[in-house]
Amino acid sequence: MAAKVELTPEQKIEQLEKQLAAITAESEAKDAIIEGQTEQLAAAEIQGAGSLPVLTHDKKRYQVLAGQFTVEGKLVKAEDLKTDKSLVESLLKSGSGILVLLEEKTEAKA
Repeated sequence: MAAKVELTPEQKIEQLEKQLAAITAESEAKDAIIEGQTEQLAAAEIQGAGSLPVLTHDKKRYQVLAGQFTVEGKLVKAEDLKTDKSLVESLLKSGSGILVLLEEKTEAKA
C-alpha cells in the first residue's frame, strides 16, 4: 500500500487557490453568456419579437430577433429570410445572434 502524502498548509492553500480560480473563470464565462442573451432579449423586445418570423431550417425552428439588419453592408429584412435559404445557412454557420434556436416541446406519452 502506498503511503498517503500529507500536503503542507502552503500546498493546500495553493491547491485551493487554483480550484477557486478555475471556478471563478467558469462562473465569469457563464455570466458573459447570460449577459449576451439578456441583451439579445432586450433587443428583441424593442423590435417586437412577437411579430417577427419564425423560420425552419434543417428541421429546426429559429426565431428572428431583428426586423432588419445588415449583412456585408447589405440591408436585409427579416421577411427576406423566409425565401433566402442560403442566407439563413450562412447566418447559422457564422454563429449570428440574429437567429435563435427554438426548443421543440415534446408531448409526454401516457
